[in-house]
This record gives sequence, C-alpha cells and structure tokens, in this order.
Amino acid sequence: MWALGEKVPLRVGLIGVGYFGKHHGRIVSELDGAVLAAVCDADLSRAEEAASRYACQAFTSVDRALPLADAFIIATPTQTHNAIAMKCLRAGKHVFVEKPITGSVDEAGQLIDEANARGLTLQVGHVERYNAGFKNLCTLLDAPAYIETQRLSPLIERAVGVDVTLDLMIHDIDVVLSISNSPVKSINAAGASVLTGRIDTAKAWIEFENGMKAFLYAGRLSSDKLRTLKVSQRNELLSLDYQSGMITKYIKNGSSIEVIPLDVPPMAEPLKEELRGFVESILTGKNPMVSGECGREALSLALSIGTIIRESVSSVMI
Repeated sequence: MWALGEKVPLRVGLIGVGYFGKHHGRIVSELDGAVLAAVCDADLSRAEEAASRYACQAFTSVDRALPLADAFIIATPTQTHNAIAMKCLRAGKHVFVEKPITGSVDEAGQLIDEANARGLTLQVGHVERYNAGFKNLCTLLDAPAYIETQRLSPLIERAVGVDVTLDLMIHDIDVVLSISNSPVKSINAAGASVLTGRIDTAKAWIEFENGMKAFLYAGRLSSDKLRTLKVSQRNELLSLDYQSGMITKYIKNGSSIEVIPLDVPPMAEPLKEELRGFVESILTGKNPMVSGECGREALSLALSIGTIIRESVSSVMI
C-alpha cells in the first residue's frame, strides 16, 4: 500500500470530463503525490482533448482505463454513478464520486458495503466542507441551536433535469448534518416547479433529535449567485458568505447588537483541498472527511425533502 511521502505518485483516473470533470483534471495534474493517468468520457474527442492537455491516455471504455490507475474520480451524470463506481471498486480501485453519491439510498448502500468489504476509500464530492470560511466557522461553534442557509443561482442548462434539492440544496444538507451530528426528528418542506418540470425552488424546515433546528432555502431562478450560512448559538449569530469566506459575528451587547467582521482566512480552492484530502486518505488509510456514509445521509434527506414537496405542492405554470 502507498505511504505518504513516497516518490511514486498515486495514479488517478478521471471518468467524465464535462462541466465538473475538467476542473478535476486540472487539479489532479497540480497535486503533489498524484498523477493523472487516464481520462475516460463517452465523447472520445472530449476525452482526447483532456488527455492531450495532461499527457495521459484517453478512452471511452471504463474497462480499458481501469488497469492504468489506482483511484478514480467519477464526474458523470448521477444516474451512472452506481454502475461506474461499483465497477471501479470491484477492480480494487479507490473512488471519489461527485455528489449526489448515487440516484438512490439503496445504491449508495451497495457502494458503501463494497468499499468497506475491500478496504477501499470511498469519498463523496460535497465541496463546501473544504471551504476555508466554513472550516474557520466550525472552530467557532459552541452548541448551535438554529441554522439558516441560502443557496441561489441562475438557471443553467446542465441542471435542468435535476431537482434543485439534489443539485444545490444537498450541499447545505450535508453541511447542516455535519454540524448537527444528530438524527433528524422531523421535516417540513415546500417548493415549486417553475420552468423545468423539476423542483426549481425549495424550502425545508428540519428539526433534530438534539433540539437543533435548521431552515434551508435553495433556488435556481436568481439573477445572481448567493451562498450563505448563518448559525445561532447562545447570544450570538455567526454569518458566513461562502464565496468570500467572510464571517461576521453578531453579539448581543445589552440592548444593542455588536457587529464584528472576522479576518478572512486564505482562500485555497475548495475543490483542490477536497481532492488533496482524497489522495491523502488513500495514502494514509484515514477515513475521508466526507465518507460514503455522509453522502448517503445527505442523499436520503434530499430525497425526503423532494418527496414532501411533490406530494404537497402542485407545479407552478407561467
């Protein structure tokens, strides 16, 4: 098995070089301790273009790419995750799979069981956990009681076939679950399909067994991007802007509110930190920050929210 610090780099294969995959390829090529060994995509010309850029081999067949790498990054459409990831795991390869981990909770469980049985790393791409601002905020947490998240984006073509709960809100679901560290007690949700035939806007109210509560709002009909996290605890509120990494603390001071901007930490690229963590998990044998179990838990809650919305709200037609 590999050991951190060895001169021989970890060989990484990339499956899918579309919207997300192209960024994965760039970052792996820049990581210490790893080398991009193979690129696989259903579109051969796209695979060859990426392979040419990073001096590796291109394939349309996952089977042909398998012998060339020790680990694979899967950045393909969600409905393909289970079959591709299972093929990689059964070949003895470590797997990083973009969120959502799979299309169903049962499929996620199959991947987790396979990885555990073979002693392989299975990591899920919930990138906000690697955001420098979020990591800084976590050091300030002390018995959080209420969390509020907003994640708004313009509508983009790649997302029109997926509910906003699985495309955007699932990021915040994962973050909230990591903070709560408690089973979910109850879920209420509302939302609507406006333009795509899928859920385009969603709001969810979640209560946890430990008493913490969370309100999540996600939508893809905004003219601008907005990604915020607010955490209330005791007599203070912590507010994070994911895009800048800026944290603002609001403290009750008598009858007034004191506003304290905190220093912004150096903003390393979250995706680079995420993939560095994947490589280090393989080389050291440590569990990844966002395990397959974390991915399954986030998926389960996102699917539950989507089901509640569909059962309670009619589509909005404009």
